[in-house]
Amino acid sequence: MDTFNAGVQYNDFKGTVAADISDNVGLADYLVSLGKAEKDERVVGFRISSNENRGTPVTDVSLVAYLLRSADFEPAPAEVRAVEVRVSPGEALAFFKRFDLVATRRGVDFSATHVDGPHYD
Repeated sequence: MDTFNAGVQYNDFKGTVAADISDNVGLADYLVSLGKAEKDERVVGFRISSNENRGTPVTDVSLVAYLLRSADFEPAPAEVRAVEVRVSPGEALAFFKRFDLVATRRGVDFSATHVDGPHYD
């Protein structure tokens, strides 16, 4: 699995995700409060994953944050540090003002498909 691309064992569904940073809850601040990050580190990426579920409610997920120690924006950092915390799905989503994940079944072409029902524009 590529560190910066989502992937699971069979990849039955693949997609995209977009998120807006919360105005109220900072992931970096949370990690600093846990002793997982330093005050001069900033979050430049994240991964939220759930593994090997047998059809039961998910009570916690892995949240991996990729941290960069730099005062300036770096478009291609040479190295980042990864830290992991276990949080509830609700806690994971609290770090984002908006979170949108779309995944489609492998092999299905939706390029000319009309959606009948709720959809996001």
